[in-house]
Amino acid sequence: MTRVSLFAGIAALTVLAGCGGNETPPLVNITTVDVDSSTNVTVPAGNGAEPVANAVEGSEAAATPALSLAPDGLTLVLDSGSTRHANFGIGRDMAVPMISAALGKPTGTGRNEECGQGPMDMVDFKGGLTTFYMDGNFVGWDVDGRDKGGYTTMAGIGIGSTLRELRGVMSVTVEASTLGDEFSAGDMGGLLTSLKPDATITHIWAGSTCQFR
Repeated sequence: MTRVSLFAGIAALTVLAGCGGNETPPLVNITTVDVDSSTNVTVPAGNGAEPVANAVEGSEAAATPALSLAPDGLTLVLDSGSTRHANFGIGRDMAVPMISAALGKPTGTGRNEECGQGPMDMVDFKGGLTTFYMDGNFVGWDVDGRDKGGYTTMAGIGIGSTLRELRGVMSVTVEASTLGDEFSAGDMGGLLTSLKPDATITHIWAGSTCQFR
């Protein structure tokens, strides 16, 4: 049994407001849970792709697909080169096993009753990835740079990418907001070290996440 700490916002603007342009916004630990790492995870078949083997942590036989960030969910890239997409809107009971097949078992779970959109459940994975769920459905993801997960979009955009690189692959708007120096690129958003062209991404998200502005 592994004990982990989970984060959630506690009041408007207390978590992210006041985040400087050169810092990743702090997250507040409010809950500690025990995660059972012994349970097997089976990935449901979908989109015509071949089934993925059970993802058992530490097993050499487990499938190890890569995970790619997308504006409308998360994409699993299988060893065969085929892909399977976890779209926003699918059930948590499908999304969590699919993501677990790529990253291993969740590192923790939690719930925040005070999100602006309504109560949200959260499932954390290694590398700073948090996935968000409302009414049992997958609605958003968030990646911070503290755990150096290395997750990127198919175009290679992730933590550490520059604003110049981001603008090279998509249309981007930037502004100084209550969260810090913020960018918006279609349905994805995030934070930068500054608003200069060589600024780097320190935080990236898509969909509905629990933020306080």
